[in-house]
Amino acid sequence: MLPEKKSIEADFELTIARRFLTWLAINGESYLIKDRPNPPDFVFSLGGKDSWLELTDIYLNNEQARFLNRPEEKRFSFFGSPDEPALRLFNKLNEKLSKPSYRDVFEKLGPGLLLLTCQDIAFDSVNLARIEEGLYSFCPFDDRGFFKSAYFEYKIDDQRVYRLVYPRDEAVGSSARSN
Repeated sequence: MLPEKKSIEADFELTIARRFLTWLAINGESYLIKDRPNPPDFVFSLGGKDSWLELTDIYLNNEQARFLNRPEEKRFSFFGSPDEPALRLFNKLNEKLSKPSYRDVFEKLGPGLLLLTCQDIAFDSVNLARIEEGLYSFCPFDDRGFFKSAYFEYKIDDQRVYRLVYPRDEAVGSSARSN
């Protein structure tokens, strides 16, 4: 069963990566996923330039993550503060920005991209407002400089949206773009 689950996870990640790279190729440029070394999750070429992409999921809480990813989890109750998705997003962003494991790919290909995907099935405008507020005060603890930028992918009102969340100075001045 484990190999099958791993395959499903890999397909899910590939779908997310393709969707994001299609969105990123705004001028109709073609992209090519070249490798999946882990880390990072993907090495790709876009517009003739090689780069890399790391994906990570954001859930309302650990209970929701288990419920959505483990077939044996039968129940999940919605609880928690509307601040929780924002706190989890910024904690995960800090974690990824400070991870030393991206050094090799950074030295080979330069700074990469980070995509934080919202998997919270109840994500709404209140949660989004908390994230927008948090961008103004977000300051990474130990940014190693391995990422050029980070985006937050979420779905609201049946619209998939990508929001720049790092670097902070650019993120605060930008707005979300839908797909």
